[in-house]
Amino acid sequence: MKKILIPFLTIIGILVFSQNQFDIGKIQLAISFSENQRNTFDNNQLDKIQGKLTHILSTNGIVSTSYNTGLVLQPNLIINANNIVEGGMQDINVTNITLQLLIKQDQTNIIFSSFSKELKGTGRSQGLAMNNAINSLSANDTSIINFIEKGKEKLHSYYQNNCSKIIYEANNLNKSGKYEESLALLLSIPESTSCFDVAKNKSLEIYKNYEKKICSDYLKQANVSIAEKDYSSAFQTLLAIDNSSPCSGQINTLIKTIENKINADEKKQWDMQVKVYNDSVSLEKHRVNAIKDIAVSYYKSQQKTNNLIIIK
Repeated sequence: MKKILIPFLTIIGILVFSQNQFDIGKIQLAISFSENQRNTFDNNQLDKIQGKLTHILSTNGIVSTSYNTGLVLQPNLIINANNIVEGGMQDINVTNITLQLLIKQDQTNIIFSSFSKELKGTGRSQGLAMNNAINSLSANDTSIINFIEKGKEKLHSYYQNNCSKIIYEANNLNKSGKYEESLALLLSIPESTSCFDVAKNKSLEIYKNYEKKICSDYLKQANVSIAEKDYSSAFQTLLAIDNSSPCSGQINTLIKTIENKINADEKKQWDMQVKVYNDSVSLEKHRVNAIKDIAVSYYKSQQKTNNLIIIK
């Protein structure tokens, strides 16, 4: 594989540490159409392609996300020809299209695998002919299966060869106080790599630093809600703060001041949270899920660049 030094401000998809929100060990891909494709084709046709590709990904062990995690499957439809053939009572449209697929990193356009297939459809209109062509795409097509497997192999090789660099960069981001970016970067490392456990442990360590950063802000927010007698909002804010954070003592104090103001369900929720904090296994799962939420938020905030790098 050609080694590439890329700015690790880029993140390559969230691969997971637990099964609470995602499937263990499966690559997360967002199906993402370019602006040109959205402007060229009918939304119903794009929705049909998306549904078809979601099924194909699922069949081949990949999860399609509803949000852009940074790692995408980008479809590109090209109409090569649309011919009208005279029929008996009505003419028939014969449409030939090329479906191109790229597994790539969205922020940098790093391409891991590419695929192209000719599709043909017929119908009483061009739209129906397009739908017929799209429907001919099969999850059992060996060419598309090979494309996906190649992409998975390239992703694994990339991470395996760059594990130490990724963790090193994540640690530098942590030292710079860029905790969200650091956590998202660590969560990009697949479970199949040799450094997965190291990345997981590092993310839990950095999460504690993140908690220190947001602790005072959350307390201020909770106090504002209490002053406004919005005890339910205050409670939910306090519930979001990890019990290992520096302000855990203040959290418990505020909870005691409002425990008679919250309803029975909220009190039950707090008691359950306390049990989680007292159970090391449950606490780690709780923190991992929190880290994943932070990583998703980070992904959503990123802007795309125009660099194109092909992994060979």
